[in-house]
Amino acid sequence: MSFRFALAPLLRLRQSIERQRTLQLQEANLQVSRAQETLAQLERCLSESAQSDSAALIAGRTGAELQFASILRENLHHLRRDLQSNIRKLELIRQQAASAYHQAYREREVLETLRARQHRAYQQEQLRRQQQELDAAYLLQRWHHRS
Repeated sequence: MSFRFALAPLLRLRQSIERQRTLQLQEANLQVSRAQETLAQLERCLSESAQSDSAALIAGRTGAELQFASILRENLHHLRRDLQSNIRKLELIRQQAASAYHQAYREREVLETLRARQHRAYQQEQLRRQQQELDAAYLLQRWHHRS
């Protein structure tokens, strides 16, 4: 008789949930990374814009061009604040996803540990039965030799 783990369906469910939580955590990490990269690009754009405005001022840009550049820079600063706020929200989502993953991992791990213990107990019981059968066969053989 082979080993059967009575909670195998529950273990498969826990493994599936852990895989789902892993994917959710990976997606959350990806979203945070993308938002941070967008913010870094925006920061570079703001830096380049400031340098460009300084050079344009020296070159004699018109007032309308300077005002347009100022409005553009103001919009970029507003976008930066929005991105920073979005990153904070995404990081919170990532923390929640990490927490859900760790919970799913622990729940799966508990069942894996229980399965391993039951399997060891089953193997020990099998070895004990085999030893009893060998002992019985030996005693029977000795009894036949005496008779």
